[in-house]
Amino acid sequence: MLEQVLQNQERSDTSMRNMTELVGCHTASIQKLEMQMRDHSREQNPKQKGTLLSDTIANPKGSGSSPTSHCMAITTQSEEILQGENEQVVEVEDSK
Repeated sequence: MLEQVLQNQERSDTSMRNMTELVGCHTASIQKLEMQMRDHSREQNPKQKGTLLSDTIANPKGSGSSPTSHCMAITTQSEEILQGENEQVVEVEDSK
């Protein structure tokens, strides 16, 4: 009986070593794939550090005759509303 338990333990130990080795191989493969993906991404999207993209798109909301083209106000954290190009402060009644 004890002999069978020891044999089963030995088989379990062998299986565990094989699985540990397999996991190590998979980990190395995953890291290699991650490096390849990073390199491929850098090749496809070259961007110099500290620069902006050169193909920027104008904001479509602020141009033309859209319903929001006339809205040019900023509400600050202190609840002041700045309006227009010269940033005039507009007083707002407290509705609370």
